[in-house]
Amino acid sequence: MIRIMTLDAASHAEHSLAQLRTSIEPLRAQAIDLLCCQSIGHVKDGRSTPRREASHLLAETLGLTCSCFASRRSPAKGKKVGKGLATFTGTGVWVLNSGSFTIGNAGEDDEEIVQFALIRKNGASVLALNLHLAAAEQVQKRQLADLFSHALLKDPYGAVVLCADRAAPLSSKQWQVLAARSSYNLQHHLLDSANGCGLLCLLTARSGAASAVTVRHPEPQPSGADKHSGALAGLTLSFDIQRLTADKCYRLVFPLSFREQWLGYREHRAFA
Repeated sequence: MIRIMTLDAASHAEHSLAQLRTSIEPLRAQAIDLLCCQSIGHVKDGRSTPRREASHLLAETLGLTCSCFASRRSPAKGKKVGKGLATFTGTGVWVLNSGSFTIGNAGEDDEEIVQFALIRKNGASVLALNLHLAAAEQVQKRQLADLFSHALLKDPYGAVVLCADRAAPLSSKQWQVLAARSSYNLQHHLLDSANGCGLLCLLTARSGAASAVTVRHPEPQPSGADKHSGALAGLTLSFDIQRLTADKCYRLVFPLSFREQWLGYREHRAFA
């Protein structure tokens, strides 16, 4: 099983560090494998005190590793803490590759950075995409159209997850049209319709799937009660993914980390 959570840290920016730690603690029992955060502060200077940043609190409290961080702009002069997209991974999760690319029109308001992380757990691969979505519906559609047209979504993975800080209230047909630009179909998605922030989508291969994916029972969505309880409100999705025994593909699938490439060349194994 893989358990994914998406969390917009901007909605909790007013919390003190003590309040934030208290809010994070209830999530420990969820055993999160992959956590995608938007608008989270992260110290790039190793000489800074890590306990003063939200990303360190999340990692320390939940037992996760901040595997990658992406920001379109560097922190302002004199500031050591930047805000951007961060992906955290749990025990037993390998990050094969990570990076970022932009969608939208360069230099325009609809330009956004997309963080990606190719992870593997128990032999199955998942491509995670983490991003900010615009507030306007038409701009959202242009951003998603660019995203689904990206070359990364032409390659085979066990599954693809899309995490964003805003809901995209599109119909099933609109999602189908957008996803048709890629090699994947939308299998399941969650929206934080109560607060208008939060999107978590699961996509699976349209044809020639290398893994069988089954969504577990839907997770409860954030509500007013969650806010009063003090726990961080985020969207969570759990699914079982198993590499198909009938899959006899032995070719190397890129992108891979340097270590995975070396092991692959040496043992002729495919990782994605």
